[in-house]
Amino acid sequence: MIGPWSESPGAGPDVLLSVHEEIEPLKAVWQELERSGDCTPFQTYAWLTAWQRHIGTKQGVRPAIVVGWDSAGGALFILPLAIEPTWLCPRLVWLGGDLCDYQAPLLSKDFSRRIGAAGFPALWTQVRGLLPSHHIVSLDRMPERVGAQANPFMALDGNRLHPCFAHKTVLKSDWESYYGEKRSSASKKRDKQKRRKTEEFGPVSLVTPVTAEERLSALDMLMAQKSAAFARMGVANLFDKPGYRDFYRDLATNADAGDMIHICYLDVGGATAAANWGISFGGRYSYVLASYDETAETAKYGPGVIQLMELMAHATATGHGEFDFTIGDEAYKEQWCEVEVPLHDHMEPNSLIGWIGLGPEIAYFQVKRFIKQSPVLWRWFTRLRAAAGSLRATGA
Repeated sequence: MIGPWSESPGAGPDVLLSVHEEIEPLKAVWQELERSGDCTPFQTYAWLTAWQRHIGTKQGVRPAIVVGWDSAGGALFILPLAIEPTWLCPRLVWLGGDLCDYQAPLLSKDFSRRIGAAGFPALWTQVRGLLPSHHIVSLDRMPERVGAQANPFMALDGNRLHPCFAHKTVLKSDWESYYGEKRSSASKKRDKQKRRKTEEFGPVSLVTPVTAEERLSALDMLMAQKSAAFARMGVANLFDKPGYRDFYRDLATNADAGDMIHICYLDVGGATAAANWGISFGGRYSYVLASYDETAETAKYGPGVIQLMELMAHATATGHGEFDFTIGDEAYKEQWCEVEVPLHDHMEPNSLIGWIGLGPEIAYFQVKRFIKQSPVLWRWFTRLRAAAGSLRATGA
């Protein structure tokens, strides 16, 4: 299956490269590599086709997917890349944009033996030569490992640490053992008191809707609660961006996603006190979107924390070995996470225009990382952002 742009028999003794501008014709190969190889949920076929359909096309993003084939016609890897237009020049990025907490290739189990990190830089040079014209390479949020394998992009020169890390925790075989080790006596006492206060409003339970209508209703509630939180924090509403709301609604009922998307909500006496949109993939539960009703009486007793503990108990009971809090250095993650996941950005210019366009981007990421890694600066930044959001909301 050769893509419409070009092919290269010189990638290696047993590797053929092809570049594709359409995702759908690769469906069978892509989904087989998901099942048998290593990848993150953010590079699955269901995720990226939904993103391109609702968001990428609106942004003028063109897929530039690279597949490496072995001599028997099997896929050794898929690089879900894209060409993104910018005000100055086109740039090479990962397909999926800012909705992918991790950006990475899909790798066959045989990749490390056949190519590996040592052979990847030379292969990457050949890949670059096959791709459509671009002046900047901007590949961000890359983890050091993809499943059980080293991420081959870590072998490239010029990688920088991303401004944020990701965080995860390893679960135990039962929730009570994990909870007993993670929480101090004082924390357990506070958890119990808040739970008891919440139960005064009615029975508390984590509800996982089953039908498409119920799932969409729960998702709409989450988006409404989250929108209110965005306004309070003074940040742009994610769901107001073109296609973003439709993307989440699509994945909530998409047959290709199967059971990957887990939508649920915390029911307190018949009211939705909090809601969650998570991912179950490869034995790992990813905590992606969560909200709570800031206007309800239950808000003062931490419904978001209660929901989080219910989710972690659910993940444990359903056989997940890890609970991934994904990207972001929020302080509450320190209470649960013993594993910090560094993320890396690879940026390089391809021309003089690329140098001009890349300079401000590199400077922005360096300043952002400096602020985020300084508790005092980050605290003042979030306060100023929230104050600015309040002024906008009141029309001042």
